[in-house]
Amino acid sequence: MKSIACHVGFVPHDKNDPDYQAVLGMVRRICDHALKHGQSFCLETGQEPADTLLRFLQDVERDNIGINFDPANMIMYGTGDPIQALGVLATHIVSVHCKDGEWPVKGVAGALGVEKPLGQGAVGMEQFIAKLKQIGYTGILAIEREVEDPEQKLRDMGMAVRLLKTILAA
Repeated sequence: MKSIACHVGFVPHDKNDPDYQAVLGMVRRICDHALKHGQSFCLETGQEPADTLLRFLQDVERDNIGINFDPANMIMYGTGDPIQALGVLATHIVSVHCKDGEWPVKGVAGALGVEKPLGQGAVGMEQFIAKLKQIGYTGILAIEREVEDPEQKLRDMGMAVRLLKTILAA
């Protein structure tokens, strides 16, 4: 099944929060629309801890809901260890972003961590790829790099390809 993915905004932790119910209804409508076109709808990880996201997926009650797993987003938002989260969300992962980042500064409310070139942040790409193999993920690994300088972006993406080839060959 083909899939579409995006961030839907922050899913509140409290399922009784009116915003939780509003996001839930919106995602159900998106899933229903996507299903008519033979598609799944994937939420990108980042702003919620894995257990909150898992509960939300269960509450959506649609077979065509999944996860686009972005380990750097979890780190940069400070929502949890992405390698541990892979185990929690394993059966729902449809696609994976290979992206790296640093944790937000502790004690600064609302701080966001910084994206880094793949292999230079806190993800731990060797462990991340090993966990993907362990959970049986066989889908694509999409390299994502958000930096304004196009030359830097090309250099970083080339470095990411080389790093992933090395890790996957080991």
